[in-house]
Amino acid sequence: MHHRLCLIGSLALSAWLMPCAAAELEELTQRCSRCHGEQGYSEHPDVPVIAGFSYQGFIDTLAAFREGERVAIKYETPGSPAIMMNDIARELSEAEVETLARYYSGIPFIPRRQAFDPALAAEGAKVHDKSCEKCHSKGGSDPQDDAAILAGQWTPYLRRQFGNITDGKRTMPRRMMAKFRKLSDTDKEALLNFYASRVD
Repeated sequence: MHHRLCLIGSLALSAWLMPCAAAELEELTQRCSRCHGEQGYSEHPDVPVIAGFSYQGFIDTLAAFREGERVAIKYETPGSPAIMMNDIARELSEAEVETLARYYSGIPFIPRRQAFDPALAAEGAKVHDKSCEKCHSKGGSDPQDDAAILAGQWTPYLRRQFGNITDGKRTMPRRMMAKFRKLSDTDKEALLNFYASRVD
């Protein structure tokens, strides 16, 4: 699997006219892989998979971290000091952000397999159709949505984002916030189980 994905990444690199050399891209992605895993496939439930983010969605996410519209946790890997996505976003140049956006948007998203409650997932499907489908289409799985992929994303990460939105640590467009505020705790739990169930 990894060899096939590496080939996809290599073909994508040769197809795009990257604003930086391959060696520079490798250095950039190595920094990302420290937390987000090889090619953006995070193995840590607290850290999102970033492979498959849309180009614009990736850029918008980095801008939100840079401007403090989103607040990340301090994340520490063995043998390295704790880091925050907000600090990393501010260190990256516009050209580097665009390079990373091209790279990760060219890699397919692979859902994370994790436990879920089938009954809650069924209820979550209804909540999603009513409140979320307009922006997170195809059950939250469409890679072209700039609002990010939710289906198959790590549940602990999504749970923390729900909490950040509730606590005002993450801003959202007015219409999305209005819908989010109408969700009960049961609705949110159902949504988390629905997204965890979406692995096909």
